[in-house]
This record gives sequence, C-alpha cells and structure tokens, in this order.
Amino acid sequence: TGLGMAALLPHKLLDYGENGTIRVDGLACSSLDQRGKVLAKVEGVAVNSETYMGMKKDDGRAFIKPYRVVYIYHNQVDAVGDSASTEDHTFDAVRKTIVELGDLVGKIVNSLNGTHLFVTADHGFLFQETPPGQTDKNSLASKPEGTLLAKKRYLLGRNLSDNDKAYHGSTAVTAGADGGMEFWVPKGANRFHFVGGSRFVHGGAMPQEVVVPVVRVHQVRDTKAIKTKTRTVGVSVLGSNYKVTTNRHRFQLIQTEPVGERVKPVTLKVGIYDGSDPV
Repeated sequence: TGLGMAALLPHKLLDYGENGTIRVDGLACSSLDQRGKVLAKVEGVAVNSETYMGMKKDDGRAFIKPYRVVYIYHNQVDAVGDSASTEDHTFDAVRKTIVELGDLVGKIVNSLNGTHLFVTADHGFLFQETPPGQTDKNSLASKPEGTLLAKKRYLLGRNLSDNDKAYHGSTAVTAGADGGMEFWVPKGANRFHFVGGSRFVHGGAMPQEVVVPVVRVHQVRDTKAIKTKTRTVGVSVLGSNYKVTTNRHRFQLIQTEPVGERVKPVTLKVGIYDGSDPV
C-alpha cells in the first residue's frame, strides 16, 4: 500500500527514509493531509470519497475550483478485507465499491462538469474462502537481518540475504525508488505469518496483486456523445410481403449488426397485428 499509493502521486523521485517510510520528492505521503501537500506542488488537492460525496453541488464546485487536479480516495475494500472480523465480507465490499465509484464518477461528470477522470487502484488482492493452514505458511525460521517492515505478503529491509523460500529483489528495479530498499515476497500464494485477517492478503508478486485497473472516463458531447451510447442490436423482417394470406406464413428476421462493446443483445416479443389491434 505504501509504495503503491506513493507511485500514484505525481513525482520525480521516490525514496525510502532510514525507518523504511516511503517519500515522494522528499515529502512524507502516508496520510491524506501529507498527500495533499505533495499534490499542492502541482496545484492539486486530496480528499476522501465520503467527504466529497457529502458536498452539495455548489459546495463541490467551490471546492475544486482552485485546483488543476483532484485526487479522491476510496477505501472500502481494504477497510473490510484487512480485518479478521470482516474479511469474509470482502466480495460484498468489492460490489459496494463498484457501485459507489459509479456514483462518484456520475457526480463528478453531472454536477461538476468533470470531463477527464481516471479510476485506478494502488494494488489488488488475494482471497481464499477457507482459512489458510500451515501448508500456506512460508516456513521462515526468523526475519532476516536488516528487516525494517514485515507483513504477510512482503518484507522490506536493507542488505537482505537470499533465501530459497522467497523472491529477493530491489524497489529500485521494480518501482524506481531510491534508498537501497530491498524486499522479500513469499513464493506462490504463501504468507510469511498469520496475523489479523489471513484469507484476504496483498503485497506480494502474484498477478492479482500487482496488475491494477486503469479506467479512463472522458465526457463527450454532441455527435461524439451519440456514438458512445449503448444500444441494442437492430432487427429487420426480410422481404416485402408482411401480410398473412395463407394457413401457414413464414416470417424471417435478421439481426442487422453484430453484438459488440456498445451494441448489446436484444430479446424480442413478436406479435401479429390487424392494423393496431393484436391478433
């Protein structure tokens, strides 16, 4: 989380302090206020989603008016998943997050005339339905010398030794972060230890943890807006004789275009009419 949140901020240099805390261009960035100070250098501001969604239309417009860029933070998934008492509600939290982010985007576009939005995340996660057993635990006897921070799915430190039970790397290579910080991540889906919630984890090197979505939302108007609307496929009746004149009459329908990203399938109810009266 620390490195992911820092990397999402505008920066020239990421580095680690002596105690292992990540810095953005020399500034601390672990809290919302600290991230706001980093963003202030580019005429930006940071706000959490609850605060923003609580603003009325005029208040929201007045809030963002002085800034070139606004970061809105949403923390529903981690808040639920990282706690042992609530981690079994992780997927409920994911669904709620998707709905709330949709509402958030809608408010920005419709109330604040926002036109350029990016929705992303600082990391993904792993979740398993059953509690992990000892076979899921990495059998490290102790933390290596030089360890500064040890979590379930990673360990940070300086001058770490190699270990065949973990991948050993440097944040200078993976994130371009100065400060001589190295890491261990357990191989596969294993954990170093079980504390707090153990079914929901993140911080390792599995694709689910390091591949994050980037959704670009761009508000368009006029003719461009028409092209972006979602619609259902068209259907036409083949031929020119639509009248029933015999005991058996065959109608043929044809789908006029392929289903695609913005063209959705359609379910039809077909009826025969005498003028405006259904037969």
